[in-house]
Amino acid sequence: MCIVKPAGVCLHKRRAAGTVPGMRRMTLCAFALLAACSTNEKKETNTAANEAKPGEGQPAPAQVDRSRCDPSGKKVVDLDVNGDNKPDVRKFYVAQMENGARVDVLTCKESDLNFDGKKDYWVYYDNQGNITLEEFDFDLDGKVESWAYRQNGKIVREEQDFNFDGKPDLWKFYDGYPKLVRIELSSKRNGRVDVWEYYEGGKLDRIGYDTTGAGQVDRWDRAPEEAAATTGSDKPAPAPTVAPEPSGAKK
Repeated sequence: MCIVKPAGVCLHKRRAAGTVPGMRRMTLCAFALLAACSTNEKKETNTAANEAKPGEGQPAPAQVDRSRCDPSGKKVVDLDVNGDNKPDVRKFYVAQMENGARVDVLTCKESDLNFDGKKDYWVYYDNQGNITLEEFDFDLDGKVESWAYRQNGKIVREEQDFNFDGKPDLWKFYDGYPKLVRIELSSKRNGRVDVWEYYEGGKLDRIGYDTTGAGQVDRWDRAPEEAAATTGSDKPAPAPTVAPEPSGAKK
């Protein structure tokens, strides 16, 4: 198994970019991370008995209109970025009436970042032109491994699939990007969250663990820096007595 510390995932450093070249620069770190894990993780599978069902033991699915990238009933425009006579970017438009005039509103953009003829980056837009969702296929296998959800132009939630089964294993939540609030992790890669990290003022404050598989925290650790400051040594501080309010971690 490839072990990746949640706090070390490079996605939280991504900035919004409106061009394909900018997108390439952003994804270099995540490409390297997933490439390092792909060999072993792809061999792992979860049995039906251990795999979490949608909404079970994990954050509720993010609300987004995925029909925005459905070509049905939309105007489709293909762009050839590298001049090889093959489409590298595909844009979807829906017709709307504004002030008595018909206008084409961009709903989705698909991009082929490495020019292999297969799309590996998708962007969803609302009717005001704001990005609502970004999807990434970092290892170029035709499957999405990363999702970034936005509100009012800012990332509010990110998800990452580490074992390439098409389902998130890591969830990151923000209160005004890049202010990280919480990370939830399925360390067993079965869709069930068993590690919760909480951040205060942008710094890791405490970590909760589900060691029994019950779906709730049964052990707490303080952040190493806070523990050292509290105890005056490198020994862990006592676990907090009051549980926070995560999705999935019950008091």
